[in-house]
Amino acid sequence: MESTERAVVRLTEAHTEHENGKAVERGPLLVELAESATAQGARGSGSGGAGIPINLGVIELQAHIGRKLKLMEKALFLRPVKDHVEATKAVWAYAKDERAGGRIDDAAWEQFEREFPDWVHRITEEVSPPASTEMIAPCPECGETRAIYRGDSVTAVVVKWYPEELDRAPIGKCRFCEAEWVGWGAMHYTLDVVDRGALAKLGIDVSVFAPKTLLP
Repeated sequence: MESTERAVVRLTEAHTEHENGKAVERGPLLVELAESATAQGARGSGSGGAGIPINLGVIELQAHIGRKLKLMEKALFLRPVKDHVEATKAVWAYAKDERAGGRIDDAAWEQFEREFPDWVHRITEEVSPPASTEMIAPCPECGETRAIYRGDSVTAVVVKWYPEELDRAPIGKCRFCEAEWVGWGAMHYTLDVVDRGALAKLGIDVSVFAPKTLLP
């Protein structure tokens, strides 16, 4: 998981991310989340009776973040701030001061540290959802090729990755035995679901992500 400091920057400030092997400037993720609430073609969208498409998943996530901010503001005795960007900045800055002064114990501090990276993960899942590949070959761990998922017979192994953030580690998982593999190296060397040459054209060297024991 990325550092909390970096997560807060991504949530509240313009920042640089790497997409398709290139540095890309992005706005605050909390702003992107708000803007995607009425994005055309959003997942789980509806008109709400007003003729304006709304992304219900985004609305739910915004509400979740709002509730968390209120809880943190209350715990820190801060004045509530309606704007999520400003509230996040204020909460994190004050929490760090309180921690430095020894007024936040380890358990509470760990909760603060986990919260903001979790928002980054949830927002990117909602705004830039992962693509997925169903792997027909048997699972390298249990040997199964099929599994029952939500009542349907499906391929055992599925791989998810982020087309707009190819420097972000893809994840493979077996629905039958729940084994997991993480990183482009594992996708290439273990699961054989990505072409090394194709990724090289995008600036991704799978050997960087592969476990050393798998390297030639």
